[in-house]
Amino acid sequence: MTKEDKQRGIGKVVAINSDRFSVELLSGLENFNVSGFDDIHYFAQLNSYVIVPYQNYYIVAEVSGVREKDLNVPFSNPTDQILSKVQAGKFLEVLPIGTIKTTKEGSLNFEFGVSVYPNLYSDVLYIKEEELDTIFKTNAVKVKVCFEDNSECSKSDCDCKYRYTSLPIGKSTIFPDYEVKIDIDKFFGSHSAILGNTGSGKSCTIASMLQTLYRLEENSATGSTFIFFDVNGEYYEAFKNLNSINAKNEIEVNYFSLDPLPTEQIEGIEHKKFELPHWFLNIDEWALLLKASERSQLPVLRNGLGFTAINEDSNFNHIVSKAVVQTLSVNENSAAKGQRLYTIIDKFGKGDLNTGLLDKHHFSAQYGNFQESARYANDANQNQENFINEIKSFEVTDFTIPDFSNEKFDFEDLEDLIQLAILYEEAYGNKQIRDYCSSMITRLKTIKREDFGFLTKIRTDLNEENYLKQFLGIESVSKKSQVIIIDLNSANDETVEVISCVLSRLVFEKLREAKDRNKFPVNLVLEEAHRYISKDAGKVFGDANRIFERIAKEGRKYGMFLLVSSQRPSELSKTVLSQCSNFIVHRIQNPEDLSHIRQITPHISETILRRMPTIPTQHALIFGHAVNLPTTFKVNEAEPKPKSDNNEISKNWFRENDFEIDL
Repeated sequence: MTKEDKQRGIGKVVAINSDRFSVELLSGLENFNVSGFDDIHYFAQLNSYVIVPYQNYYIVAEVSGVREKDLNVPFSNPTDQILSKVQAGKFLEVLPIGTIKTTKEGSLNFEFGVSVYPNLYSDVLYIKEEELDTIFKTNAVKVKVCFEDNSECSKSDCDCKYRYTSLPIGKSTIFPDYEVKIDIDKFFGSHSAILGNTGSGKSCTIASMLQTLYRLEENSATGSTFIFFDVNGEYYEAFKNLNSINAKNEIEVNYFSLDPLPTEQIEGIEHKKFELPHWFLNIDEWALLLKASERSQLPVLRNGLGFTAINEDSNFNHIVSKAVVQTLSVNENSAAKGQRLYTIIDKFGKGDLNTGLLDKHHFSAQYGNFQESARYANDANQNQENFINEIKSFEVTDFTIPDFSNEKFDFEDLEDLIQLAILYEEAYGNKQIRDYCSSMITRLKTIKREDFGFLTKIRTDLNEENYLKQFLGIESVSKKSQVIIIDLNSANDETVEVISCVLSRLVFEKLREAKDRNKFPVNLVLEEAHRYISKDAGKVFGDANRIFERIAKEGRKYGMFLLVSSQRPSELSKTVLSQCSNFIVHRIQNPEDLSHIRQITPHISETILRRMPTIPTQHALIFGHAVNLPTTFKVNEAEPKPKSDNNEISKNWFRENDFEIDL
């Protein structure tokens, strides 16, 4: 220990446990402060730090408790007892959290985690500003890079610029002069979660972080892509003027909405109606949309969608012939049966298999039966037999229904194709399939409502590549937009779930197949994520929303990352949450949610967990790979704020009588 270290000693280690140790303070430190060469140092504040010299480095420990113990000095009267508290022993309970070591270049470096503990009676020192600078990385903000390839540069005569490596997100509550910074690579280059009760400031935290990012002056983050699933319609207000707050006016916003677009047109933001071509959905996503049960309804749905991929008339006529023969065998109202026969053949029959076939065999749709002909007088059964023989001639041996291939098709045809699939199943003896599928058919009819127009009334000229480019901020081959907001405020949970699943899958597949793998990072911001990333995903209605679990496990390899925001972490998928490397936690009071966080983040201590119910509004606790150590901080102000202010009840209640209101 150096001479300077000896002069800043405050106590000795007197007890060592597996996860903490006790420090007895030196006598004469009644006010828990020491006058050092540079300043007055307070060392007994909860969540502040002390250091312990060990070999050639320092162990950094966090103060978790302060207590005293009387020294058994006899008292002459009660007043003397109170005044004699100065003779009590004072102790700190501290938790080791990391080490500060000197590098070969002579600079200090902080590493989280402690593998060895100090010896009994080791000296304990107050922490200096230089060491706090090392912990909070106050100077490590940007690096000089070559203009040509954007790689780090050490040349003095190179044509260079600067690339930011850290992003300030707030001020430390323990050390107000220190900015809390996140490592940009470790936070935005991995999955992160922002958790907290409603009204605790999650949306403001996200808005503040990105506003700070895009205000950086020397080099704008034009290569970033943030896709917001904005289920509460909050972020348009926060980012509508994003271009104006950027020093170089290089940042643009794409805004998509299910509702009518804003009448105001703001420079730097492109407004579009949201559309999702229904043929982009895969089988699991259709099952999710139609709530198709796995055992009975999903096979019929798969067949109906598979029919959209049939290109050869002969194969389609095979299906029609099976459906027609099955319809003839049904014992039901003749007129209804007749109308169904005409509909099947007229709508789906190809080439020679059309309504002329029924006319040829004297079929009456009005009565639903075969009439006598001149050739077979008084023998209508012969006409039916001849018709059946001819219709069976369209059957194909070794026929297999193709898989759904996301080919364009008219949504209005899907109900008929599913009805055809039901008839096809009935033709093979499955007589109860129609009853089993009745709820799915009803569900399909409801999707024809106007609020599903974004899915069903779509231009057929949309192709997947150009469609995806607008959500990735790409125009032709150039990167144009950085923030993409999908306003889902008017959508119900099932709509939000389908839209988020489909778009996330399409983007993931695009990045997975990209020529330059992992060169185009995309960050999905999942607002109110518990609504569509359930812990019971796939349990009943297919595996569509398992895409988020796949992204959580594999997205890093392709440059796709999740920023999960939720007020109910206990309802989130454990797989998604367990893959998050960083957590910003606002106030959480629900014991179930607190327990869930404890289970999926084993490195979090009980001390940190106990802070969560009492964190003030606009404050948060951050821990994970992007920061050196868990830190409570006051979040930077978002300006402008998201549209998520608390209701001022007293202001809105106590008004003059008969006041006007416009809803």
